[in-house]
Amino acid sequence: MAHNETSPPGHRDRSWLGSSLTRWFVLGNFLAVAGLIGVAALLLWQMRTDAERRSEANANSLVQVLGRDIARNVELYDLSLQAVIEGFGRTDVAQASPELRQMILFDRAASAPGFAFLLLVDSHGAIVSGSNASVPMGLDRSETEYFRHFIAHPDDADLHISPPAVSQVSGQRMIMLSRRLSNSDGSFAGVVVGGIKIDYLRSLFASVDAERAGTVTLYGPEGLVLMREPYNQSAIGTSVADTPSYRRMTAMRDGSFTGPAMLGEDERRFTFARLGLEPLTLSIAVAPSVIYAEWWHRALGLGMVLLGLCGVTAGLTWLLRRELGRREQAEAELLAANARLATQATTDALTGLGNRWHFDEVLRQEWDRAARCRRPLSLILVDADCFKGFNDTYGHPRGDEALRLIAGSIRAAANRASDMVCRIGGEEFAVILPEIDMAGSELVAERIRAAVMGWAMPHTAGPHAVLTVSCGVASVPEVSAHKAAALVAEADAALYAAKNAGRNRVRAAEPSKAALRLVS
Repeated sequence: MAHNETSPPGHRDRSWLGSSLTRWFVLGNFLAVAGLIGVAALLLWQMRTDAERRSEANANSLVQVLGRDIARNVELYDLSLQAVIEGFGRTDVAQASPELRQMILFDRAASAPGFAFLLLVDSHGAIVSGSNASVPMGLDRSETEYFRHFIAHPDDADLHISPPAVSQVSGQRMIMLSRRLSNSDGSFAGVVVGGIKIDYLRSLFASVDAERAGTVTLYGPEGLVLMREPYNQSAIGTSVADTPSYRRMTAMRDGSFTGPAMLGEDERRFTFARLGLEPLTLSIAVAPSVIYAEWWHRALGLGMVLLGLCGVTAGLTWLLRRELGRREQAEAELLAANARLATQATTDALTGLGNRWHFDEVLRQEWDRAARCRRPLSLILVDADCFKGFNDTYGHPRGDEALRLIAGSIRAAANRASDMVCRIGGEEFAVILPEIDMAGSELVAERIRAAVMGWAMPHTAGPHAVLTVSCGVASVPEVSAHKAAALVAEADAALYAAKNAGRNRVRAAEPSKAALRLVS
């Protein structure tokens, strides 16, 4: 006696209620954790933004203060150069004695500790005067960068800043500042030049805490590095004009941006400003690791606390979820086992086609539908010719391969979604073709026969020397079949007619002479 085990309704209701409450509890915990993480993320983002703003504010202050000092010193020194040029252009000064001319020209010369003495170089490059009595008169300076610059640029009346170099006059490393001297007719008369000592600039830059503030750099014309803190001798005099960050910097007068380092690797946060009217730019480059160092410490502490809270919440949720997970897993395994059993019950293991039980079930359903809708229904029976001889000659593994080849050929020929292909015996196959009449089913059967023969699989025991199949076709209402079994019998008779006619051929069931109709 069949016995159907079912759970009592009350048990099902309690199970559903417990599962629902558990799910709501898990969802609530998840939302709480997500909210906590969201709040923490917002706080961390605000802290990160504040760290960036503080770093940028500090960098701006340093650039303004240090830039103002440098610009003022350069301006004072340039005033001394202009004073020499102004005095040089006066006729009474030119007619004065050398001692008096020196005193007049260099009376207002800058005398700060960071400034070197001024020199007056004639149009041939020889020193003719200086702000200090120890200046070697007549020393040839025609090969210096500043003298060649004014020879190459006769119209340049602005202050020229040369790359850092060792002065042959003082023996000290300095940055030379120079201006052109002109005769009354505008012709080139020489150069007035002076220098700012590198050591003086180093003392200014050393006052900046580079470890916290970042790398402080003074750029001259064409991207020349004039000074850098932390000090790096090899970097002084290097041109960074071709770097993307410097090109971006020169496109603006001041500001800040994030870009690749000009000397070195990785990203930097640049804050910069042009110094006065001179071709000087001061920048502070801070690595992100420096900007966010303190933020990282706070973020790590907050993250550890958050991780602990999330861990406790996740652990409690896991303990509650575990039982429900075990139940769901058991149910899933049962469903999967049932699905496998259902597949095994309806599928031929060798070919993957439907088996005989599945064929009978589908044929019954299609027969009922065809009778109800009065639509045609066709059936093709396919049998491998002389297959026993094939197995005896080549062995069963080769026979299994042949059956799979036939199955694939049938599937390729009967490829509509509604077509059903089954293996109903050892070497016998069936094809159910809903809403296909006799003529259409004969075309399908012929495609099957031609496809199998086209593989040219050797079969020396067969009449055609290659593997072939015979097909029997029956279709209602062309044949007198009043039930599904009768349709199978008609197709089977046609199959045997094909075999008796020599195999490797298609035979259709003889149509009934009387008017036929489907009878359910």
